[in-house]
Amino acid sequence: MFRQCVIWLCLLSTNALAAPMVTEGLVLWLDGADPTHMSIDGQNGVLSWRDKSPRAVNVSLDNPAASALPTLVNDAINGRSVVRFSGVSAFIGPSIRSGTGPVSVFVVSRRLPEQAGGKAWQRLFSSRPQLADNDNVAPNFGLSVQQTTAYEPAIAFVEATDVPIGPFAVARNVVGTSEILRGDIAEVLVYDRPLVSQAEREQVFAYLAEKWAVTIPQQSSAWTRSGPLGPTPKHMNANLPLSDQANAGQWLLDTRLSDDFNGAALDRNRWHVNDATGTDSLGRKPALFLPENAKVANGNLNIYFRKQVLPEKYVRLGYKDYSSAMVRTIERGFYGYYEARAKPMNSAGSSAFWLAWTGLADNATEIDIFEIGGKTRDGKFDRLYNMNAHVWARPGNNQHLSEGSSWTAPWRFASTFHVYGFDWQPGTLRWYVDGVLVREAKNTHWHFPMQIVFDSEAMWQWFGVVDDADLPSTFRVDYIKVWTRSK
Repeated sequence: MFRQCVIWLCLLSTNALAAPMVTEGLVLWLDGADPTHMSIDGQNGVLSWRDKSPRAVNVSLDNPAASALPTLVNDAINGRSVVRFSGVSAFIGPSIRSGTGPVSVFVVSRRLPEQAGGKAWQRLFSSRPQLADNDNVAPNFGLSVQQTTAYEPAIAFVEATDVPIGPFAVARNVVGTSEILRGDIAEVLVYDRPLVSQAEREQVFAYLAEKWAVTIPQQSSAWTRSGPLGPTPKHMNANLPLSDQANAGQWLLDTRLSDDFNGAALDRNRWHVNDATGTDSLGRKPALFLPENAKVANGNLNIYFRKQVLPEKYVRLGYKDYSSAMVRTIERGFYGYYEARAKPMNSAGSSAFWLAWTGLADNATEIDIFEIGGKTRDGKFDRLYNMNAHVWARPGNNQHLSEGSSWTAPWRFASTFHVYGFDWQPGTLRWYVDGVLVREAKNTHWHFPMQIVFDSEAMWQWFGVVDDADLPSTFRVDYIKVWTRSK
């Protein structure tokens, strides 16, 4: 499951119209077409890149003694110059904002066939409070190229909340890694605010598209809420999705996949519990999936994360000291509305509600409705609502695709129950919290039936190692309801 707030290349066709530059909140503007804002040596090596925003930040080389400096390449994209990176050296900039808040970042880049290669993850922009920190640990963030092959000029962007801005890097992650870009960067725009409307966001796209002759989305490829939910709908009719109490979708309940967990035990005709046999996933090491960690009681599905001694045969496989559980539907669902009322566990053991089908070698997909770390040692994840969609394999192509982001709630998710919804349509994917839309993305690849999954895993590298004092901890699900549209 992908852990970084990234929205990848926007490559949909449109006719870019002339648009003025959006300058309000612009705190970093690096323009490859303006060499007057660069220091350049006799071999066209770019020694520094000066910010054109009112802050006039000076962005300097991370390694001035490198064997291959970034270079200015004239007449590269739409008759304009760009800065070319060879995977050896990049740029580092100072802190722009030490406090946390919103940010919007846009980068125009490309890679020629002769520039292909390097690491699978190459950064376009990276930000973290300390230069030596990794940008894939919140509140840090990064914008990445997720391929090593060539690609046409394109716009990449990320919008995040509750993050600092800098120290930052252009075309790399942290110093000392090999994630330096192999490719060209034409322009970088960083705003210290969210773009407050679809029209404003499209204005930025239109400016970049006209200037660099790149294509832009007909609509934003994805949007994530910034700030609180605002007014939330009342659940007047429990037989309808909370977000659509007026029944505009003309919903029909899918009884195969819905469950209120009011019985004495889990319905094994409806649910499979991973039991460490056959082809079942054993869990994320060191926590082993065991069936006794999934129980129905008090009207809830309860998934436990425990500290316990495990059988030696699993210890030899790398499972030790911890156990958890995975529960998944036997039947698969398709387009429709998926809603669960749930309370994540109050520990660093994950609480996850997702859709998945990995049973075919040429068609493996996943949609994470949420992945929550309810109580982490530094508190960074306690309010992050993490959403994602993955393609692990498709016919003739096993390249991993991932599109996701996080919404920051004004409260801790583990404190109480909330209603979490997901509207899966042929053209769109929409995530809801308490009936309010928090993310919308185009449905580009998710057109295959999937199982519903609830589980808890040991995500040490993401949420951190669980505090044993918090165990056992419980992820509670009050109900799962699935509806399909009747029209």
